Amino acid sequence: MIRRVGRNRLSAEVASEFERTGNQYRIDERLGECEPFHQVVVHTLERTMRRFGVE
Repeated sequence: MIRRVGRNRLSAEVASEFERTGNQYRIDERLGECEPFHQVVVHTLERTMRRFGVE
């Protein structure tokens, strides 16, 4: 999901950083409170998009 959003909305250089950051956020989300995986994905995508100014 993170890869798809990044490629569609960002340049190749920024999309690579977007994906890397999203993966780091996903790990961070998993280390927190236990929650369903779909919520982890949603929170990760929201955080990553907010950091890169993507709506």
